[in-house]
Amino acid sequence: MGMMRAFTGRPVLRAGLTAILALALAGPGCIKQMRTDIAANQKRLDELENDLEAKRKELEEALAEASRVLRRNSADQGLQIEEIQQRLAVMEGQFAEVRMEMAGASEAQAQRSLETQERLSEVARAAGMDVPLESSEIPDDKSAHWDALQKAYRINKHSYARALARAYVARYPKDAHADNAQYMIGSSYLRQGQAAAALGEFQKVISTYRTGDAIDETLYDMSQAFLKVRSCEDAGTALRALLKNHPKSPLYRQAQKELRKVRSLGAAQCDDR
Repeated sequence: MGMMRAFTGRPVLRAGLTAILALALAGPGCIKQMRTDIAANQKRLDELENDLEAKRKELEEALAEASRVLRRNSADQGLQIEEIQQRLAVMEGQFAEVRMEMAGASEAQAQRSLETQERLSEVARAAGMDVPLESSEIPDDKSAHWDALQKAYRINKHSYARALARAYVARYPKDAHADNAQYMIGSSYLRQGQAAAALGEFQKVISTYRTGDAIDETLYDMSQAFLKVRSCEDAGTALRALLKNHPKSPLYRQAQKELRKVRSLGAAQCDDR
């Protein structure tokens, strides 16, 4: 009785004793099966760790290549960055699958996986690949959000600026700065040499913010994007619209010069640019 009373105040010890007794009564067959399951689980964990390490090495190679391309100003830079973006996107998916399988792994392994994902996102943004922002990365205050967007745009942090701009337009679609935020998305693509993507974003400014103060800049940059995709006629149309509808724009004289240049090129020369 004294022994039983001693255990009454210790539920954890009592549970441990129960488990030991159950294991003893289970018999050698059950113990053998448990050992087999443990060995199988350990083997699977080892395989996952090896798979993750192999993907980590592949990521390191991609990161090094991305850094080399970003430091180089070669003519085929755009194509190389697109190839790296595709590789990073594939690897991001692979890492996501491995992380799901390793959900039961140790906390240290989970932390390493998280750090790798964060680094992957940073390098993807540096390569110009759009990566969604976590809510914690977006200022809650509208004014602070706008200031962060302007700063990112000014220092050419293209992917980060576009993510902030998209979040701003989504949160404050009727705000006076919303048209400028949408314009910045297209402008950042144009700065990176992605004219086709830029045109799609500029079109949103024209269709959604027709009376906004970013229209003249949008039309001018659209003309530059059209020239890059060898569409002189459309470039001329954008410039004429700017001159007709925005005679007081600071870009008016520059647009006149550009329109004369476009006219002097002619369709054939424009196609050869």
